[in-house]
Amino acid sequence: MGMDAQLRIAIIGCGTLGTAIANGILEPKSETGFSVKHLTATVGTPASKKRVEETLGVNSHRLTVLTKEENVRAIQDAEIVILAMKPIKRAKVFAVSGFKEALRDKFVVSIMAGISTAALGRLVFGENASEDTASLQAVRAMPNMAAKIREAVTLYTPGVGTTEDNLEIADWIFHQVGVAYQMPEGSFDICAVLVGCAGSLLLLAIDGLLDAAVAEGVKRPDVQNLVVNSAIGMLKLVPEGDHPGVLREKIASPGGCSIRALLELEKLGVRSAFTTAILAAAAKSKSMSSS
Repeated sequence: MGMDAQLRIAIIGCGTLGTAIANGILEPKSETGFSVKHLTATVGTPASKKRVEETLGVNSHRLTVLTKEENVRAIQDAEIVILAMKPIKRAKVFAVSGFKEALRDKFVVSIMAGISTAALGRLVFGENASEDTASLQAVRAMPNMAAKIREAVTLYTPGVGTTEDNLEIADWIFHQVGVAYQMPEGSFDICAVLVGCAGSLLLLAIDGLLDAAVAEGVKRPDVQNLVVNSAIGMLKLVPEGDHPGVLREKIASPGGCSIRALLELEKLGVRSAFTTAILAAAAKSKSMSSS
């Protein structure tokens, strides 16, 4: 399948991330590359069906939204299937009659957190079907929530035997909602939690900073953008070549306010707490494929 191909895509479990991806590929950044001929999305409830139809309504002529009872139909009508349901629901979804069989000749893109390509193959073919598992055309991916504004970072890794043509499709899909990087699966869990969890940890830090402003009598809405935009600007210096540690030293001038704040954080063990949190998340991600 070459570039400029028109794709028929199904998104199974089209929640927040699934909807962001759907919006991105229905309205691609550029006219070059692939395009979506038809998108079928499945959701859990009639209320979710209405939400997706309203969100993607401008492309209603290329869109079908179904409830989860018609997952198999959605897969059968597609060439590419994006599995976007929560990983805790996978056993129930895969247990539906005909679901596994429908996936076997499709290109499967999974954004289920913590589910390796090998585990995905076992879900489709069963525990003992090692040769069949290796034949599954599949990519495991982890985009973050910034896909909603097309500024996501997405990591993806191919299953054994996945073709270059299918990798091009996966790369195109995720570049519509931000930037995408291919990496080996051995590094995926730790890198995926950095992409998927680091943002929430930084948001916790920002929330704490805003609490300090409130404690000093300043209203949270009055300073929220000040804090967020200051953090964004500083973080953008890192890709420009400034190491985080060097930047921190430049800001923390002798006898100043920043060094006092940093010393308090070190006293509280904040740096090691961040490290421990990410390592715990990576361990959880590794365990999910076998749970």
